[in-house]
Amino acid sequence: MKLNFQQDVINLPGSVLSHSDATAAQLRVLLWLASDTTLVGKLRQLAKLADCSPKEAEAALTYWRERGILTDGESIPVMATPTSAAESAKSAANRPLIHRADELPTYTSTELAAMLEKRESLRILIDETQRMLGKIFNLSEVNTLVGMVDYLGMSMECILILFAHCKRIEKTSLRAIEKYAYSLVDRDITTPEALEEEIRTVETLHSFEGEVRALFGLKSRALTSKENKMLRAWVSFGYGIDVVRRAYELTVNATGEASLPYANSILERWNNEGLNSIEQIDRSITEQAAKKNGKTTQKAPEKPALGNSFDTDDFLKAALRRSYPERKDQK
Repeated sequence: MKLNFQQDVINLPGSVLSHSDATAAQLRVLLWLASDTTLVGKLRQLAKLADCSPKEAEAALTYWRERGILTDGESIPVMATPTSAAESAKSAANRPLIHRADELPTYTSTELAAMLEKRESLRILIDETQRMLGKIFNLSEVNTLVGMVDYLGMSMECILILFAHCKRIEKTSLRAIEKYAYSLVDRDITTPEALEEEIRTVETLHSFEGEVRALFGLKSRALTSKENKMLRAWVSFGYGIDVVRRAYELTVNATGEASLPYANSILERWNNEGLNSIEQIDRSITEQAAKKNGKTTQKAPEKPALGNSFDTDDFLKAALRRSYPERKDQK
């Protein structure tokens, strides 16, 4: 019996054989590192290739470092390379090439053609996303889409949900969608259910932001991260634009300008006081104004009740005496 090395050969330290407790994921991670040492700094790519989660890939790196198989500053030797240009192209088509750790893989047109020929689902994904955005992707854009699948590990269902959302909010640049996808993966929003929940929040915020912009006269300038955080908080409080408008009015009356931070302090106070509706808020404002002006509402004094012993005849006699006083000669 002999091994069929075909075009590629990798070397592993012999001491790996003594670590029989290594899991399948840990062994796959080590094999991929043996084929490309730069993957040590590309955790998502390594995880995708080793068919495990990024956390499992990170744990595998720790496992092999603790056992001395991996050492910082040293590389695992690659013993041989493909023997011809044709074989080189074939090998490249089977393994994504990442030139920088902060970018998605970069594929040549030849590599992409080879992928699309083998992967019908990828062809369908490209066709459908092009239809969604109403455009034909160039080579760079196809690279971005394929990289989202192969490098970020996003499912095709998640990608379709993401593209539909980006179309609705008019964010149709592939570069912008790529950055959005990175932020989702960084926050571990990787399932269709989690993504749909995130999109509901974002689309509510997107509509709400337009109303807030018009109210505060923000025009088209980008919101700061602090301002975005404020708006997210207002949405989480359950406040609509009617409540924000009331805070805006109080802000302008107090400061003479439309200040988001000042309005935010008002909205936070209302939320802390448990004021959830515009009716509750208006009632609270009225009560506070009355207290401030010393106009606390008091009950009108009650008229004394007439006792049961009151004699109507006595009342009439007294009235007659006042009107017609007795003469002194009358007895």
